[in-house]
Amino acid sequence: MKSQLIGSQAAPMGAVLKVEGLRVRYGGVTAVEDLSLTVRPGTCLALLGANGAGKTSTLRGIGGLASATGKVYLDDRRLDNLSASRRAQAGLGHVLEGRHVFKALTVAENLRVAAGRTRRPSDVEPLELLPELKELLNRPAGGLSGGQQQMLAIARAVAGAPRAIMLDEPTNGLSPKLVSRTKEILAGLRDLGFAVLLVEQRLEVAQQLGADVVVLRHGSVAHRLLGTDPELPDLVHATYLS
Repeated sequence: MKSQLIGSQAAPMGAVLKVEGLRVRYGGVTAVEDLSLTVRPGTCLALLGANGAGKTSTLRGIGGLASATGKVYLDDRRLDNLSASRRAQAGLGHVLEGRHVFKALTVAENLRVAAGRTRRPSDVEPLELLPELKELLNRPAGGLSGGQQQMLAIARAVAGAPRAIMLDEPTNGLSPKLVSRTKEILAGLRDLGFAVLLVEQRLEVAQQLGADVVVLRHGSVAHRLLGTDPELPDLVHATYLS
């Protein structure tokens, strides 16, 4: 699946997202233990696993939204000593679970706020990636459907001029039609040169994106596989049941 944007604009300068020895704790509970991963520009890595496996905690630890130890890099720049907002300014985009748009602001205002938080222009025009938002620019975000809010959440991340993008269950709760559209958008981000780190429950999303897969179980890596590995469905299913 190739984005139609390829060839219409220069690919952004993506960065290698690298994580070493990530450990995330909530009080006395360890949610993620000694996790390492690398996502290169123009590729997608999907984190799969049952509820409570540590997928969202991994993204929150990388993004600076949870108490974590370990090293986080964008290329050679170390981010783990920075706040969440400084990590975003450095080029780490994060689409949170549950969308988290500014509901009192219009779509256009949401995008302007996101763009204003970075010191550099975005390499990708969000409305080219998500043209369905153009007719909604003057609508309050709180009046959008859940699917439209998800599109806006992704557009806001792009407006923030990221070099790597993390997305937490972007297809959750969407209709089959919007799931298909979201897969197109994710493929577009990958093809435009971003490093894409994706949390998903739908194995077929990872497979159709050609993503490499890390399967988590109880906060640790159970399997690392290619999305094309024929054993992947059985291994994921067994991990969900264990």
